[in-house]
This record gives sequence, C-alpha cells and structure tokens, in this order.
Amino acid sequence: MHLKMMSMCILSQLIGFIPTSAQISFKEVASEVGIDEQKMIWTIGNGVSFVDFTGDGLDDITLGTEVGKQLAFFKNEGGYFSRLAPLVNHAEEAKQVLWVDYDNDGDKDLFVAGFQALNRLYQNEGNLQLRDITESSGLPMEDQYTYGTVWADYDRDGWLDLYFGNHKDLVADKYNLLFRNNRDGTFSDVTDQMQARDQGNVPFCSAFLDFNNDNWPDIYTANDKLTRNTLLMNDQGQGFIDVSEQANADTRLNAMCVAVGDYDNDGWQDIYISNTPSGNALLRNLGYSESIYQVKFEEIAFESGVGFFGNGWGANFLDADNDGDLDLYASGNIAIQEYGKRSSLFYENAGNGTFSVPDAGFDADTTFSFSNAIGDINMDGYPDIFVQNNPPHTHQLWQNQGEGYNWLKVSLEGTLSNRDAIAAKIEIYADDRYQMRFRHCGIGFMGQNSDTEIFGLEELDRIDSLVVTWPSGFQDKLYAVAANQLLQIKEGTTTAITPQPSYQEILFYPNPASDMIFISSPLFRAKAYQLFDIGGKLLAKGELSSFDFSISLPPSRTNLFFLILLDESGRKIGKKILRTE
Repeated sequence: MHLKMMSMCILSQLIGFIPTSAQISFKEVASEVGIDEQKMIWTIGNGVSFVDFTGDGLDDITLGTEVGKQLAFFKNEGGYFSRLAPLVNHAEEAKQVLWVDYDNDGDKDLFVAGFQALNRLYQNEGNLQLRDITESSGLPMEDQYTYGTVWADYDRDGWLDLYFGNHKDLVADKYNLLFRNNRDGTFSDVTDQMQARDQGNVPFCSAFLDFNNDNWPDIYTANDKLTRNTLLMNDQGQGFIDVSEQANADTRLNAMCVAVGDYDNDGWQDIYISNTPSGNALLRNLGYSESIYQVKFEEIAFESGVGFFGNGWGANFLDADNDGDLDLYASGNIAIQEYGKRSSLFYENAGNGTFSVPDAGFDADTTFSFSNAIGDINMDGYPDIFVQNNPPHTHQLWQNQGEGYNWLKVSLEGTLSNRDAIAAKIEIYADDRYQMRFRHCGIGFMGQNSDTEIFGLEELDRIDSLVVTWPSGFQDKLYAVAANQLLQIKEGTTTAITPQPSYQEILFYPNPASDMIFISSPLFRAKAYQLFDIGGKLLAKGELSSFDFSISLPPSRTNLFFLILLDESGRKIGKKILRTE
C-alpha cells in the first residue's frame, strides 16, 4: 500500500495493514422491524436520514417523499421502529432531508430540500415541535431545483452554514448557493462574496470534506450531463478557489453522488462518484505533491474493482465487517450484467487497495434503488444500511448480521465548534493501525448517516489513542480506550484547549522521500525539530536558524518516521514521513 504524508499532532504508532477477512452477511428486515413503506410515484430518488432526531441515543429514520405525500418519520424503539404522525405539514416533493442543529441549542432542526419547491427550514422549538422559519431565516422564497444539500461551518465561527445546488439542465441563471449562518437565526447569501457559484454545471449532490488536511472544509460537487465535477478549496474562510483541474478532480460524468472516506487508511480523504453504465469513479487522494495547493487525486475505480458499470446513484463507505478498513455500498436502478439481476452492489475492501463483491446476502438486491444511509439500528456496533426504492419495490433495511469482531462508537458534541461537530476529524491508533473519520451533514446521494461514527477493531480489545480535531482547531485526546463501547466526547473535556498550528503554515517535500526531506516554514517559524521512528525512539534532533532547511533520514528498522517541529512558544506540528525503498 502506498502511504503518504498524514497530518497529525501526536506521536503514536502508525499503520498500513492488511486485515484478515471475516464473513459479511446482511439480511433485509424492513417489514420485520416496522417499516413497510412504498412510494406511489416514480421519481429520481428521495432522501433518507439515519439520524437520531429524538435525542435518545438511538438511530431513527426519516424519509423524503414524492409530491402529495407527507414526510415519513420512524422512531427507533430499540431495534424496532414506530411510525410517528407527521412532524411537519410538508407535501411538496422532498429530496434531501437533514436533521441539523443550526442554532446550537441542543436539539435537532429539520432542513428539507425541494425540487420545483422551496427548500424549507423547520426550527425545533422543543419536544419536536417544528416551525417553518424559511422566510424569517432569510433563505430563498423561490422554488429551487435541489437534490443534495450540505451543512458545515466553512468559516469556522462555531455555526453551521448551508450549501446547495440547482439541478436544471444547463440553465444559465441557475447556480449553487452558499448561505452564512448569522448566529441569530438568520442566514446571508454569500455565494458571490465567497466565489462559490460553480455556475454552468448541473449539480446533483455536493459534500464538504477536507481534501488537503488544513482543517478548513472544502466542497466537492457531482455534476450531471457530462459537466465537470468541481473541487472548491476553502481559502481559510476567505473564499473558495476552484482547484478541480490542478487536483485532477475535474472528471466529466453523468455524476450523481459524492461519497467520502479514507478507504486506504493513509489519512487523506478519498472520493467515490456514481455514474451511468460507463462506470463510477474512485478518486484516490495522493496527498501533497509540491505545495498545499497541489494535492492530487488519481482515478482508479476500474483498477480497484469498484467500477460498478450499472446505473449508479447513492453510495456510502462503511466498515461492514469491523476489520478496520472501509467497505463500500453502491445503489443502482438497472441490472448489472456481471451480477445477474442485482442493481446494487456491496464491495468488500481487501485491505490492499482493491475491492471484491462477496456473497454477503444481497442477491435479492434487484430493486430500483436511489438513496441510502448508514446507521446502527440495534446498537450492536455493526453498521446497517437503509435504502430508498422506487415502486413497485418497498424500501429496504439491510441489517448487518456480523458478530465477533470488536468496535468503538464515537459521538461528538461541540462547544466552541458547532454543536453537531460537523467537519470534525476523528483519528484512532491501535496496535500499529490507523483509521480516520470525518463528520458530515449530507453525504452520498441525498443521504444522511448516523451522527455516531463506528470504528472496526477486528480482535483488538482496546485502542492506544484517539484524537478529535474539532472545527475550532482544538483537539481532544484519549488514551487506552476499551473496545465495544459508545464513547461520548464533549469538546474541551479531555485536555486543556489550546490552538493548533495551521497546516497551511508548513510544506514538506518530497514525501515519500529517499534520504532527505526538505521543509519550508516561513509562517510557522520552526526553531527546533525532533525525528522519531514509529515506535517512539528519538533518532535525531536539532536547532533551526532558517525557515527553509533539510533533514537527513537516518537508518531505521522501518521506513516510517514522525517529524515534530517546534516554534519559540512551544507549539508543535507533526508530520508522518515515508522513505521510499
């Protein structure tokens, strides 16, 4: 496995491992657990949320619906679902349905994207009493053509902002919109101010991600009709820069969804994009090349075995077997020739950069599927999949039948950061293994995954350490955490809150290196360095008198190093360095 530089701020054991395989098995249980739901009208999908909207710690399910039908709300009663009376009077066509605490008051509000309808925001006034505040909030009062919407705190002021597109075939006056949260219940249109229009494309769905590991949420958009996909780099909250071409991320597809995950456990977020039968795309993040503005991707879907070659819609990364790497589930609505009548596929991660399609219980997955989302209906630590289907098929809930492997569930609550901790990064280190998750509000094709992140630990009964990097830039760190538990972390409760240096402030190159690594740090102003092996042994240290310098990589039992730079105030910044063979 090709390992690349990974930003992190602690010294720990670092990985790239190939786990053993475990049997993966799913069972379709929707009607068994109380969800017998079917659409009456054929649409290009409606959204699904797997988020706990009642606040009891159990993953609930919310479904977008076609015109004339109320939204569907299913409360998790402990592995069985009861249908609630409609919480809002919403009979317009509902695409993305997102539960989001936009006002940081501790309960979930509801945002519903509409197609040829308003995008509506409902404020939770307590006890799930939802009030339509779309007009008073300053959001548009004109009909939109929206499929996907996403929330994140793009300016890192502690309040969630909103981004959505308009999918209307090459209409010149349709463009994406970015709304800044004014922290008083209202929003301001900052699309032009932040250079976020992305005009001239036909957007289906976007995702916030941190493709260059600088802790500023960027935007990737899947555009339809062979208009190019777009990567907008967040310029430290001052605006967005289109780096699609230079990052090799400007694929031209009939793109539908954006799924984000670090499938190769190298600390860089990769992107999966669904497409027509010409093939889905997997953009593997190669990390820094020459500067922070030149993070590169390579498209390797076919080589990795995830080309799909059906008519793809929603997709999501998940660790289905809890073996420590991310697998992939992709929905579709036509039979895939290679797999008989199956229209959707589950891909198992082999741990070596490739995927395969195992016998995992999905033989009956022959429906007209569009959106999906990931949650854990019975709190067993194994991720389940909910799928929205078109008629005549009912919706599906694929319950994970896995057992035996250990896991860790992590739930976050921001204090200085937005309360939902959207765009927080969670990293764990365990027995020379590394994993990372990034918190989303809106992902895939009109999906919303559970707020609780699951890490598979295989047979490990504990992890060595866990680091949460919050959107504020602060970090919480925990050590020697036992497996098979839900870990609830509130920002600032495990360590003193201290600001971390910006990763924009330093450049390491080349990485991987041969015998010498070059460093440029004019803003961070490093005064000293320490070089460790992955076991924590100090290999070299020294004082620095220049902001541009080089360090020789000494002989070591491994080709992985950890370099720490310190400035005059004692702040530290660390990077993983790989030496080529």
